[in-house]
Amino acid sequence: MAADLNSTCAIHADRADCPDALITELNGGYGLMIHDGGSSVIDIAFCPWCGAGLPPIEMR
Repeated sequence: MAADLNSTCAIHADRADCPDALITELNGGYGLMIHDGGSSVIDIAFCPWCGAGLPPIEMR
């Protein structure tokens, strides 16, 4: 999760445009980015790789 959240793309300036970016921070939690040309995100409560419950994001 951290590797995906912290990744940057040499081709796309915006993570939403990069097909390799899968996870984003969303409303104090996390979401799966839907790469269909829009800006849709699906809230998730569990890591898509290992299934562990995800903690809330600390507000900065």
